[in-house]
Amino acid sequence: MWGEVDGALFPIIGRRGVAALYNRSLHLCEAGYPWLSEGHRGGLNAMDTDALRTTLASRTSEAAAQAAAAHFQSFQELLASLVGPRLTERLLGSVWASTPSGSAAQDTLP
Repeated sequence: MWGEVDGALFPIIGRRGVAALYNRSLHLCEAGYPWLSEGHRGGLNAMDTDALRTTLASRTSEAAAQAAAAHFQSFQELLASLVGPRLTERLLGSVWASTPSGSAAQDTLP
């Protein structure tokens, strides 16, 4: 899923911009899921989806799904605060359409 997000946003805000939003949203989720960024190795200029996948895999399916959903929600809200909700919906619409509702969060990671 994060690969699709990157693909949708990269042409507009660049890799560093996507990575910055990804990392900021991950940081914001630490309040509710302090373990979420365990092993996070990607600096501010990279999305470390491998570390996220590993961290989610170490948790129960329910906890992983909740944390991954919170992270994606935080990402959406952060993007919407910068470009507006309509443009966010337009930019990420293809990602939402390809993500099966209710699937385990770790299954949707790249």
